Amino acid sequence: MLVEPVLGAGVLGDPTTELLVRLRPRASRAVMRSQVVLSALLLALLVFAVVDGDPVLATLLAATSLFSLWSLYHVWRLVRVSRVSAEILPGADWRPVDVAVHGAHPTGADVVVTVDGVAIPLHVYGLTLPFRAVLRRTGKAWLVDGGSVAAIRIEGSHEAFPATRVPKARPARKSEDADPTAVWARGLASRAMLIVLPFVAGVVTILGLTAFAQLHLFAVVTCLVLVVVVFGSRTVRYGHRWIDRQLPGLVAKGGWLPVGATASRWTPRVDSTTTTNLVLRLTDGAVAVLELPNAAADLLGTIHDTAGAWVAGPLTPGRVVAVGYPGYPLLAAGKVVSTEPA
Repeated sequence: MLVEPVLGAGVLGDPTTELLVRLRPRASRAVMRSQVVLSALLLALLVFAVVDGDPVLATLLAATSLFSLWSLYHVWRLVRVSRVSAEILPGADWRPVDVAVHGAHPTGADVVVTVDGVAIPLHVYGLTLPFRAVLRRTGKAWLVDGGSVAAIRIEGSHEAFPATRVPKARPARKSEDADPTAVWARGLASRAMLIVLPFVAGVVTILGLTAFAQLHLFAVVTCLVLVVVVFGSRTVRYGHRWIDRQLPGLVAKGGWLPVGATASRWTPRVDSTTTTNLVLRLTDGAVAVLELPNAAADLLGTIHDTAGAWVAGPLTPGRVVAVGYPGYPLLAAGKVVSTEPA
């Protein structure tokens, strides 16, 4: 057992869980605002394409707009469910339950929890593949049941995942035996690469629009302004993720080494990540200091609870290593600042 809640201490008695619950509405609203801007842009371009009588461009933009609106709807549901689920947590306590993971969905996954011999189907938001793999392995979780809404916590995470009751869980999948740490590493690396994709998409869009002589110049100018202002600011804001590109390779090489670990004081960003330093104490007495540009609060909370972690990669100044817990979606990339031999 890596990390489990202290029963009887209250859900929000755990400082990491309380922080994640408090930050979730702000993070969800930020995602929703971005999705609203994207949907509005696509719809505006669709109008221009229809007015100019370009059926090919109009069809492409119509399909893209529908997908964007579908995503906006699910983000709105997440914001709503997160708010309602958070309202049942003050004064509540976790209850251990048995869990069976069923079908996955873009917004999460369906599970069936057993409470006093009664099977309750739930849809758990944010229960991505790495967390489902842990849940399949352990078969247990902790639940706060609020009737139509609920919250679930799984082993190795402080997150209170919001959930809603569903009439019937989707059929179970049998092909999700992935390594949670490797999947999480690929996900973090993908998000790091997304920093540059908006620029590529913007350039392609502008070149494509300028190829249509009939299209209004306003559409081209609008795209250019959005790419430079919105996507440019997002790239600067999320530049701390760039180091995560190296995580899949580090995890694949393995060689995990258990170490004692202590994080310096940190202040979370809206997405519950932070930049902090980590002091590692090796079993032979050596000490290494790492800088973690994109460490999640869940990871740092586990380091605080266990006073240790695992590290993969050479502890050489200037090199990048992986810090986390093998078998769990708790991972960060760190640059070695200094080392002191025993």
